[in-house]
Amino acid sequence: MSTPQEDLSEKAAAAANDFFAQLYSVFELAITRFFKNGYASIAQMSGRRWTKVIGSVVFYIIIRPYIEKLFKWMHDRDRRKEKEKRDKERAQFGKVKVSPNTLRGGGDGKGKVLGEVDNTDDELEDEEDLMAAASGVPEWNDMARKRQKNYIKRVKKDQRAEDLSRDQIMELLDWSEEEEVDVKVKKDL
Repeated sequence: MSTPQEDLSEKAAAAANDFFAQLYSVFELAITRFFKNGYASIAQMSGRRWTKVIGSVVFYIIIRPYIEKLFKWMHDRDRRKEKEKRDKERAQFGKVKVSPNTLRGGGDGKGKVLGEVDNTDDELEDEEDLMAAASGVPEWNDMARKRQKNYIKRVKKDQRAEDLSRDQIMELLDWSEEEEVDVKVKKDL
């Protein structure tokens, strides 16, 4: 006597086997019909039907460039319309009701324009402060001023060194040719 679980497993196996057998037969039938009908449609074609097929292919080859031009023209027309629409929107947006200075100043209507500094030229003491005002940066902190000052000193020192001749450099170093010979002798030892 068989148990209910064995009956269920046998029924499930039989159902799966039947399903896959039917699936295989459908694929086999489709492939067989495809090749039979494909061969028969080519082998049994009349001259008139061959003329229609060849004429259709030639007509497509001739007319294809014109079809491509039509689609290109339609695409360009749509892009042109979109561009004109964007340009109209930009033209309408061109007039600003609130001035930028009002936005910068916080609502009092007298905002600072970039480059404006609270100090006037009379109040600026050194060259660095003048440069800060001329650069358009309204507020420099102390570290930035120090870096700028050191940079200017280095540039001036480099320019001074380039302007000196070899003799002037030797004179500044207090270097004589006798000392030069002594140094070479020491190196050789």
